[in-house]
This record gives sequence, structure tokens and C-alpha cells, in this order.
Amino acid sequence: MKQTRFLYFLLALMFLFAACAPSAAQTQDGADVAAQIETSVALTLSAGETLTAAVPANTETPLPPPSATSFPTLTPFPTLTPYVPTIQNGGGTSTGGGGGGGPTKDTRYMCQLLDQVPYDGSPATILKLGDKLDVKWTLKNIGTKKWESATYGWVPIEEKVRSDIPANLLLTTNPAPLTVGIGVDVKPGEFITLGVELTAPANFDGNKPIWITVQMTVVGDGYKFCTPYIQVEIIKPGMTP
Repeated sequence: MKQTRFLYFLLALMFLFAACAPSAAQTQDGADVAAQIETSVALTLSAGETLTAAVPANTETPLPPPSATSFPTLTPFPTLTPYVPTIQNGGGTSTGGGGGGGPTKDTRYMCQLLDQVPYDGSPATILKLGDKLDVKWTLKNIGTKKWESATYGWVPIEEKVRSDIPANLLLTTNPAPLTVGIGVDVKPGEFITLGVELTAPANFDGNKPIWITVQMTVVGDGYKFCTPYIQVEIIKPGMTP
């Protein structure tokens, strides 16, 4: 469109120039004038084509408009509940719960649970009739009194059965400590691993699993403290844990 307008403008200028030229130019042969005009138009068209050819054509493919591509929905990993050892403080004859002793009555006799193998709820705590299981606790002396190997003991303190059938409440795992006493002196800040062997009952009544909780304790200087526990599930053949 711009090229056409430019050509019309040049033609108009040429006609105006021809009209206003001196009288001597008017004596020229009409054929010559026409030839000059035709030559000028041809040169103008040729120049326009040259300019058009000099401009590179836009051969680029236009980019498609951006589209909002949503990210795929990620499936979250299941949340794992970490096993957190319970700090256990105890004194006097209090046994308390949750794996530790009751309120501290004497800061000389205090302990902290560092580790338990296996921990409650793990597959290893599911026992069949007659199965045996070793349970170990790592206990740290956080009191001010040294635990004497010669006078301190490690014994079962309590055993509870959970069942809907009264006859099963008398069952036991026959907890047997893995060491006689604590075995070594444990100074404040040091730790020791103590364990117990459990034996599942040979049989029980009913068609549902039963659960037995066993609690141990360190005994010394007339005190019972450091009282970790473990719960095991007992099943019969064909039962689902």
C-alpha cells in the first residue's frame, strides 16, 4: 500500500514539472515527452521492486501462545511416626507408666531410656504360641548416684494381660532377665544395656489375640527406678495380627 502511494506521488510531481517547465521544453515532441514519462515510471517501479526485494521476508514461524500447563499432582509419601525414646525419671517405689518411673523422689536415682529393641508395635513383638523374644533397653544414669554392680538388681516388676476372657488374665510370658543384676558399675553419665527373655504362653482361650505388657526395673539402695516396658501380641495359628 505504501509503495503504490509513493508511485502516485512521483507521477503527480512529474506532471506538475511538465506543466510548469519553460516554453522551450514545450516545443519538444510530444512523443519524446511521453517516452520520458514512461521511462521514469518504469525506473520508479523497478526501484520499488528492488527495495521490496531488499527487505528480507519474515520466514519465522510465530510461536504459539503460552498455555498454562499444570504440574502433575504428586502423591505424598506416607507419614512415618518416628520412635522417640521416653525420658524416664523415677525414685522410691513408684513404677509409673509409659516406660518410665513416676515423679522423681530422689535425684540421686534417675535414668533415661536411650534405645529399645524391638520397639513396641514392631512386627517382632507379634508372637505365636510358645515363641521366645529377647527385649533390650539401653539406660543412661542421669542421677548423681553410681549404680553398684554388686548390690543393684534388674528384675520384672509388673505383667499385665489384655483379653476379654477372664481365664487369660492369669497368663504370663515368664520374663527372665538376661543378666544377673546389672553386671557392671554405672557411674552418672554412663549407660548400660539390660534385657529380658519373654516366652509366649503355650495356649489361651478364645479366638482373638491377647496382649501382654511386661515391665522391668532397676533395684538398688532400697529404691525401684528405671522401669521400661514392652507390649507383645500373642496369636494362634490362623489368626490375623
